[in-house]
Amino acid sequence: MNKYGVIRAIVIESEKNGKRSVIYTNAQDNELGAEKIIELICRRWGEENLIKELLMKHLINYSPGYVTDQLEKQPMVDNPKINELKKAKASRARELHKLKVQLAEQVLQETDKVSLEEIKKKQIQLFADIAKIDNEILFINQEIEKTPEKIRFDQAHGGERLLQLNYEKKRFLDCIKVFAYNMEKKMCELLSNYYDAKKELLPALSMIVGRGGYIKLEMGQLRVQLRRFMNPEIDYAARHICEDLNRMNPVTPDKFRFPIHYEVL
Repeated sequence: MNKYGVIRAIVIESEKNGKRSVIYTNAQDNELGAEKIIELICRRWGEENLIKELLMKHLINYSPGYVTDQLEKQPMVDNPKINELKKAKASRARELHKLKVQLAEQVLQETDKVSLEEIKKKQIQLFADIAKIDNEILFINQEIEKTPEKIRFDQAHGGERLLQLNYEKKRFLDCIKVFAYNMEKKMCELLSNYYDAKKELLPALSMIVGRGGYIKLEMGQLRVQLRRFMNPEIDYAARHICEDLNRMNPVTPDKFRFPIHYEVL
């Protein structure tokens, strides 16, 4: 390939269904082995799936709002006037080129018949237009030299000033979201001891955590009772998860610190 050079194709075949997929790389055999490339690609897919989960399920990019303060010192940015001047210069240069081409054609056509002086008199308007555009380009060059390359942001954007964001609320929420994600990951590790379908751990955990039930405060103990599951595998896993949680001696986070007991009816 012109852009990447010699390309390797690494073919992966699924042992389960025989389907094949291909990885293309410009890494040579002596740089990276096929196994390492497959490992890196699979790790990348895992990271992309994790990012999608954090965005869609945990809303990691959401913020309830920002408190903004104006920046005391506005940053320096490229002067937009220079770009405008350069565009104007390029436009005038194109016009000048067309006029010179037109003049050259006239000279070639009439140079055998009339003298150069007569051509100048005949094409005086064309010469005047060329001189005018030459002067305009010279003036634009002088303006570019005088114009500073960098100016303050508010000067470049008609007085609009950059704001400084207060991220305290978002930091607080992000801590809660990351904690929730880590708790979910830990719960999946516990669930994997009792549920064999490893690829279905998250859906199975969602079924257990989102299950309706009853909460009762009896004799100073808070009893959390989940309704039983029709799926025997989910029901088995949920009962054992409850036993694991009970062995951790959980309590309510309020000042009363009531012990919590989880069970499946």
